[in-house]
Amino acid sequence: MTTGSATRPSDDRVGDRLAALRRAVRTERRRIADERQAFDAFRKRLADIEPRTAARARTTDRTSAADRTSAADRTSATTPLVGERSASTPGLCAVRDAYEETVMSVPHYAEDYDDTYPESLAAEFGRELSATLTAGTAFDPAIKRELQRAIRDRREGCVAVLDTLDTEAASLADLREPLPELARDLDSLAGVDLESLDFGALEAHHARAGALRDRCETLARDRQATIRRQRRDLRVPGETPDVPRYLYADREATYPVLATIADLADRAASFRSRVETAIAEW
Repeated sequence: MTTGSATRPSDDRVGDRLAALRRAVRTERRRIADERQAFDAFRKRLADIEPRTAARARTTDRTSAADRTSAADRTSATTPLVGERSASTPGLCAVRDAYEETVMSVPHYAEDYDDTYPESLAAEFGRELSATLTAGTAFDPAIKRELQRAIRDRREGCVAVLDTLDTEAASLADLREPLPELARDLDSLAGVDLESLDFGALEAHHARAGALRDRCETLARDRQATIRRQRRDLRVPGETPDVPRYLYADREATYPVLATIADLADRAASFRSRVETAIAEW
């Protein structure tokens, strides 16, 4: 597993890195929670939009037959665009208003998506339903039911991602003490003058460096197991393969926690090698 590279950490730097990762999780969680609430609001708005039944459609058609015939004489036939308040599309226009005022109005929409109405529908519900809602001629009961199912599925997806983010937040919280403590222990070895130590002290430092390296390996194994478990059990948006690459794509390391642990392990191994050299020359 590639971890990327990171600057050699100290106690403070390790703590700062973990704090930054936890902020990233909190920020994403707030955005997903906003989206879930937006889908809830859209669902409630949709419940109040009356579909165009066959009986109502026939009545409307009879009432406006003369108008349509006259219009056909003046212009070529075209498919009504959503947003044109005609007799055939008031339901679709109401759906659009509700969608734009809920799903497309979350605080981060422009920053993260900035899609048009058709693009957003396609991304959230699929191209087929998007085409139905943007190029259709009526909002009938079947379309309403399909849209309600799509909203329910999308909301459930948000809930699943929130569970993923909560799991990652807990994983990072578990590292708040072990990683900085490990960095402190390694920092305490940085200023040791090996040439001034006797053989017994060198052996003690060799054992301590080995123990610190073992702690790094244990933390790395635990983190890798967490990532594998997340891949198996949790959901992330889109095609992202795992939680770290979903949350930390803009970081200097692909897997920032593993990168930090790897740097600490390198420090432990480097100090241990220095001790071994000092022992050999003693």
